[in-house]
Amino acid sequence: MTSNTLATPVARPRRATIAIAVAIAGIGYLAAWVIGLSVWPTNPAVTATGPEVLAGLAGHTGAAITQYVATQGIAGLALAVVVAGRLRRPARLTGYAAVAVSLVQCALGVQLAAYLAPAHQVAAAHSAFALLNRLDGVKMLLLAATALLASAPAVRSRSANWIDWTGLALAAAITASGIGYLLLSTALAPAAYVSGVLLLLWVTATAVTSRRM
Repeated sequence: MTSNTLATPVARPRRATIAIAVAIAGIGYLAAWVIGLSVWPTNPAVTATGPEVLAGLAGHTGAAITQYVATQGIAGLALAVVVAGRLRRPARLTGYAAVAVSLVQCALGVQLAAYLAPAHQVAAAHSAFALLNRLDGVKMLLLAATALLASAPAVRSRSANWIDWTGLALAAAITASGIGYLLLSTALAPAAYVSGVLLLLWVTATAVTSRRM
């Protein structure tokens, strides 16, 4: 009786602290993407050749590095906090896998923008850029699985709210864009414009809610 009585007041502030940290991470995820896309709003097409990749990065080294660090590095770490604080297994597992891919993309993107492109290593830059896009496809498919696994149980139990339905819409849209990036297809890759908005909305909303998914 005594231990339970003492544990409750301690547990509540801890849960509140975790909830605040997760909410901040969700807002940070959104901010990182907004900043990253603002500093360098245009990127070479997924089918860009080596010379086109170098031309696209020419004069944008700092902006490209900032974008990769913000959208893949900082956003990846923020997503890890949201996944840890809001998702249950197995959605947590696929979420962590997406975070790992994102951090690899950050390192590879910085190498491309800071070293390969300025050194005019055409073949290496092309290979790195293609790998970045394919990894983006893998990450998108992992995020699709994460959103589906997190949202589907509530839909099946008829307790879904708008966040769950957004998660299902995200799973469908980001699967299409993920396949496009994985195959370097200009036909499907533009679906990222829709899935990107849904992803930012879903992650941020999931972070600020108190419900585990």
